[in-house]
Amino acid sequence: MQVESLDHIHIYAADPEASARFYTDHFEAKLVLRNTNANGDTRIFLALGGQVLVLGSFPAGLVPALPPEAGDGAYGHGFGVAHFGLRVASVRAALQELSASAVRILSEPVREQSGLTYAYVAAPDGVVIELTQYESGP
Repeated sequence: MQVESLDHIHIYAADPEASARFYTDHFEAKLVLRNTNANGDTRIFLALGGQVLVLGSFPAGLVPALPPEAGDGAYGHGFGVAHFGLRVASVRAALQELSASAVRILSEPVREQSGLTYAYVAAPDGVVIELTQYESGP
């Protein structure tokens, strides 16, 4: 099978509207559309860094749980996705901006020998975001 592209990342959110504001306020995500799926659930589609992020309420029968403590861009146990990455021009500048807005910073920037710099921040709904900066593009 030939994959054309990654289509979207879907996040179940305790409060989809608040989560959408987090991504629009801090990462300049843009509203693409709102739709109602076959179950009558509202989904919020955001354009984020050239990808689509879908936010929706938990389906009937599922409830949000408190995520375990995060470390190094992943949760200690119980979650299959470690994090998703957003490329930024400057990790340090992004961390300063997010910190000033009371976004929880999970790690200080790390610079690898390859020239990759990265750090992790917490998003709503138990999501971890890795901010990446490349000295020269991958």
